[in-house]
Amino acid sequence: MSTTLTVKECADVFRTGAAQARGIGSVLGGMGAKLTGKDNSGFFTPANDSPFASLDDDPPDFTVGVFVPKFAAGAQGNGTAVHMYVWDRETTRTVELYSPHGMGGGMHARKLVMKVTDAFTDADPACRVTA
Repeated sequence: MSTTLTVKECADVFRTGAAQARGIGSVLGGMGAKLTGKDNSGFFTPANDSPFASLDDDPPDFTVGVFVPKFAAGAQGNGTAVHMYVWDRETTRTVELYSPHGMGGGMHARKLVMKVTDAFTDADPACRVTA
C-alpha cells in the first residue's frame, strides 16, 4: 500500500491495527500461553536472514512484527505473526504487510493482515491498497 503517513505514524497505525486484530479468542489464547510459560505474543523486529539479503539494493527503512496468539492451542504458544516493512519515498511511504504461516494458518493470517490494513485506511483515507 502507499500512504502519506510518516514512518512514525505508520508504526503507530500498525500498533493500533495489531491491537484491533486481537479478538476474544486471541486474548484467551494469550492468557493460556502466559499461564503455561509459552507466551510469544508481542512486537519484534523481523530478521532478514535470507542467504540473498546482501543482494537487496532497497532494504526497508523500518520493519516491525507482531505475534498474535490463536485461540486454538494458544496455550501452547501457537499464533500468527504479521510483519510490516516501510520504505520512505519522500512524499509517500510504501508499506508492505506480510504474514508467514503454515498450511492451516492462511485464514487467520489473512484476517490479521486485513485488520491492520483497515487501520491504515482509517488513518489515511488517501491510502492506496494493492494486493
